[in-house]
Parts: sequence; structure tokens; C-alpha cells
Amino acid sequence: MRRFGAKPTVWSFTLGILVCLFLTPAAAPAAPTGQVVYASSYNIFYQKGGDPATHAGGQGPLISTTVFEGLIDLAVNLNVIPSIAKSWKIAPDWSYVDFDLKEGVKFHNGDPVTAEDVKFSFETHMRPELRQVLGVGYKTSIKSIEVINPHKVRFHLNMPSPNLWKRLWWNGAIMPKKYREKVGDDGFADKPIGSGPFKWVDYKQDQYFTMEAVPNHHRKTPEFKTLKIIYVPEHATRLAMLKAGEADIIQLVGPHIPQVKADPNLKLIQVKHMLGTTLAYCDLMFPEEKSPFLDIRVREAASLAIDRKGICDKVLFGGSEPWGEALSPYTMGFDPTVKPDPYDPAKAKKLLAQAGYPNGFTTTINTTPQNKYWIEAVAANLADVGIKAEIKIWEGGSWFDAHRGKKLRGLITRNSWYDAEQNAGADLQDGYMEGMPWAYVTTKEISDTLKRCIAVRDDKEATEWGRKLSKVIRESRINIHLFSAHANYAVNHRILQWDQQLGSFPATRFEYMKVKN
Repeated sequence: MRRFGAKPTVWSFTLGILVCLFLTPAAAPAAPTGQVVYASSYNIFYQKGGDPATHAGGQGPLISTTVFEGLIDLAVNLNVIPSIAKSWKIAPDWSYVDFDLKEGVKFHNGDPVTAEDVKFSFETHMRPELRQVLGVGYKTSIKSIEVINPHKVRFHLNMPSPNLWKRLWWNGAIMPKKYREKVGDDGFADKPIGSGPFKWVDYKQDQYFTMEAVPNHHRKTPEFKTLKIIYVPEHATRLAMLKAGEADIIQLVGPHIPQVKADPNLKLIQVKHMLGTTLAYCDLMFPEEKSPFLDIRVREAASLAIDRKGICDKVLFGGSEPWGEALSPYTMGFDPTVKPDPYDPAKAKKLLAQAGYPNGFTTTINTTPQNKYWIEAVAANLADVGIKAEIKIWEGGSWFDAHRGKKLRGLITRNSWYDAEQNAGADLQDGYMEGMPWAYVTTKEISDTLKRCIAVRDDKEATEWGRKLSKVIRESRINIHLFSAHANYAVNHRILQWDQQLGSFPATRFEYMKVKN
């Protein structure tokens, strides 16, 4: 990975062992005290309790980077840094990666972390019946895992896998083999054990998680004792909780940004370009149903009907910006000259008439609760040109199942990218590669181009293939590129500093948070 602002070098840490220097241990700090409450608008954590092998969506790292750890970590500038692994070596032909583990790292029950635990954990993540959303991606990259010795593990790869690094951090949670085998899947989900900077306390499915700081953690001891993550879907309720001191951090929506900026007791934290927001045409996957969206003129008309700038200015209040690219600005191949379709309702109506729909038609927009406030503006724009869209709100679990079961029709809100990745194929794999759980709408050409993009090992070639991939996606018009969404948080006066990775989607790095207790 690269430092932000430097020349992009995807393979800067490859073809040799990354030399990792560690500071001389200081005196043990005082035991953490106090509590931090984070109110999230998402309830997609894990499908079952605290089991990372049932990771379902974008908020999984809230648990997999707190209670658990991966082999590697990502710094704020996206550099790959040690975690459970102290160093790694990639074979020149990318046939394998060796990881040397730190000695002395322990799970919260006192058991040492070994190469056997690493092997077991990834084999568990790839068990199909657990439906880990990244499990298919792991299988695509990883051929097998070999224990070399108790502190060395080898990942045999199917192909060059630049996306592996983000996945190792995102939800490559290492679990204790002996404990999980003893208590079983259900027992582990109810009382999970990891090696992260926080240990599990309790939870209520899809409502809250509570965890406590681990004293003298090998990587970083948090400054506060208790972290509670709660699901609060009502946007106004989250803001009221923050103002009343019932929450210290909240996920913030655009209409509330002006209130936060005007309040001297609150602060806005914004992580730019965390995901690309699109509307995807589900109906393209069911041509036998004769949807109007099968006609590319209708798809272009829908895009021209949407006033992106107006929505960003008047509904999102700077929480997003209009976007036409399939890629993030952190990704090789990103073209800053690509602009979104203009707002042109007159041309949209003309295209609809040419396609045989002078009076428009009806459809459905499928989305999740946190998008409701802005999707209504999109639906109003579509209605102005004759496309009357009913909005259907899906809760987290049913949303995931509807994707898996291909039950959705009409339009769906979908992320083009989420989180910053340098390789375009790695960035878009989950949403566009055939067979991936969230790839509801794609084409063979997109999927094949994406696979070629992932396999490149040279920066110049990665940039060329990134541009090709973006062009294929945009020209297919399988979705409407709407916005580049920023991660918007509001914090109270207790949160002194909380740095997130560039382009990061989920809230993480709580162990590095500076807090006034």
C-alpha cells in the first residue's frame, strides 16, 4: 500500500520481507477507565452474535478489528503494518505468501495465538454454510493454507491477489481453534474470544455490543475501559442522544451536518470518498420479465432525470458529492475528467418516448433505512419524468437474504466501491464479480475485465486495466452513478482525537482514540 499523496505503488511491500521495527516497551500504563458509546445507523454486524465467520456487511469490522485482530493492520495512510504477523514474504510469482507471527500474542482466554489458529480461522471463514460475505473472495484468492511451524503459516494462492491485504484486515479475524471446537459455532457466537484490544462482554442481536479494553495489549491498549456499539436507526434520535450525552459518537446524516457545525460542543469528523453510491438495475438479470430497463435508452433517461448536485447541496449538505466514475480517487485508473450525467429532465422524457414509454412506468427502489431520507429525493426526480418508483425499505438481515436469494426487482442502492483500494479489481470485486454475494447485477464482460485487473502486478498495467474496467462499467449502464459518499460522524467534547483510514467505510481504530475521561 502507499502513503497518501505519494506515487502509488501497489507492490511496495512485495517480493521480500517487510522489515518491521518496534519501539522498546514502555512502563505499563494505568488501567483504562470510562465508557465510549457509539450509535450506528447500521445493524449489519454479524449474522450471528459475535462470530466473524458470519460477517454479512460493511459494519463487520466494528467487531473484527476490536474483539479480534487480523494478520495485518492498516495505518491511517493505508500502509500495511504488523498486527498478529510481524513480517511477511510474497513469492516472486505470487504463488504463496508466508507470514511470520509475533510470539507472545495471546487470546483473551490466555491461549497463545499460533499458526494452527490462523489456518483454522480462514478455513472457518470459507465454510459455505456460515455465509461469510467475504468467504467467496477468500476462496477465489486462497488455494490452501499450510502450517510451517507454530509461528509461521503459508497461504498458497490461486492467482496474484492484491485484494487479499484489505481482506486480511477487514474481516480476517483470527479465532482460537481449541476454544471454538470445544464450544461449537453457536457457543462461539454467544461468547466469542479473540486477541484484539477489546474483549467481548455481552450483546443483543442487532441491537448492541459491549466490550472492554484489554490491559497491556500487545499492539495498543485503549484509553477507555468500555466500548458500547448500539444500533439506532432514527437519525434524529442519534443526534439527540449525542447532545444529551447518551452517546459520544454517532453516524451522521447530511441534514444534521449544519446543526453539528453550529454547536460548539460537537465536532464533525468526515472521511472523504468512503463509498460510491449507485442505483443498480436488478431487472437486467431477469430479461424474461421484459422490464423497461432492458432498453439502454430508458436507463440513460433515469440517470438524466436525477439532480445530483441539488440533492448533494440541499439534502446531503456536503455529506456526499456528485460522482460519475466507477472508481474512487484512491484507486489506480481513476479518471478525474469523468463527470456524472447532467441533470436534463427534458432529454430524459424524450428518451422515454423514443423507447415506447411516453407516459412513463412504475418500478421499485429497494434500499435500507439509512438511505431513506435522500432516496425520496431521487424518487421525486424520477417521478418528474414519469418513472414512478415505490420505495421499499429492507432491514439488515432481510436485505442480505434478499440479495443472496435474488429476490429484488426494479432498482437497488448499491456501492460501486467501499473503502479505499489501490487496485481497481480489488476495489470492485465484491460488487461486480460473478458469484460474489453482493454482485446482484453484473455482466460477463465486467467480470472478466475485473479478473484481469486483479491479476496485474505492475502499477502502469494496473492503471490501464483500472481505466478499462471503469469504462466497461460506465458504458454498460447497469447502474446509475450518483454520489461519492463521505463517512460522516459527529462526536462530543470527550472525543479528543479519532483518526480513520483514508476512504474507510466502517468505524474502526477505537483503540487509538484519545478520550477525555
